[in-house]
Amino acid sequence: MSKNEIADNVTEKKINWFPGHMKNALQDIEDNKITIADCILYVLDSRAPTACINPKVDKIVHHKPIIYVLNKIDLADEKRIEEIQKEYEAEGKITITSNSSNNQFRGAVKNALKKVLSDKILRNKDKGITPTYKVLVLGVPNTGKSTLINMLSGERKTKASNTPGVTRANQWIRIDEMFILCDTPGILWPKFDEEISKNLAYIGCLSDKQFDMSDLGYELMKILYEKYPENIKQKFDVDYEFNDFIELYDRFCIKRGFIMRKNEIDYTRAGKAFIDDFRAGKFGKITLE
Repeated sequence: MSKNEIADNVTEKKINWFPGHMKNALQDIEDNKITIADCILYVLDSRAPTACINPKVDKIVHHKPIIYVLNKIDLADEKRIEEIQKEYEAEGKITITSNSSNNQFRGAVKNALKKVLSDKILRNKDKGITPTYKVLVLGVPNTGKSTLINMLSGERKTKASNTPGVTRANQWIRIDEMFILCDTPGILWPKFDEEISKNLAYIGCLSDKQFDMSDLGYELMKILYEKYPENIKQKFDVDYEFNDFIELYDRFCIKRGFIMRKNEIDYTRAGKAFIDDFRAGKFGKITLE
């Protein structure tokens, strides 16, 4: 692919990706799981939290208490996340931050569950009963739901993966005497607009197979340079401004050795590598929204 093709190839279509198991899982949640759940842990990726909110969920939760878990906070811009939390809380949303790979967040998540269920817990205590509270864990694929449950339980009870769509069945897991959590498959909705689909793709919530990786990597580089120019300059060891992003992209490609025959650059491999570096946090703590 030429430089001009990368620069000019802007996708305008909506992305369609709604596998059968997701449709069935969403129906099962609506018909069965929501009715018995006491509250919901809604796991979002802190690098693009708003893109992770499924617009269909609000229609099926039936006014159950929801805790929005801004997960992977170790990879995100904490200052921007504080602003987003204030925006959410102004809308009446309850939020906490978490890194599901770090056990230090275990107490904070459990305390949030106790707080959101405090009225029900107090009523049951007055009645002399100590039930187990059922918590439904929701989120789009690859936001760290299974890892969060493993962290809360202290054991590896669910299968976690960096590949979207690994969890296929609902699994109830006891994390202590007070709470039992249901790990659900990542739930997507049928269509996304371009900005949401790309943000979900950048953070690994959509399959890479749905995208041209050379274009996706180039678009992500432009966004990172516009939002976090110093991070990119430091990464590429430059101290001047870039007007032509292809020059910056080429710099990355050459530095990583993505050169084919006749000294042509392999933009597909480079795009995938750039996105992988972003997902691994190699450009610093970043939030796309």
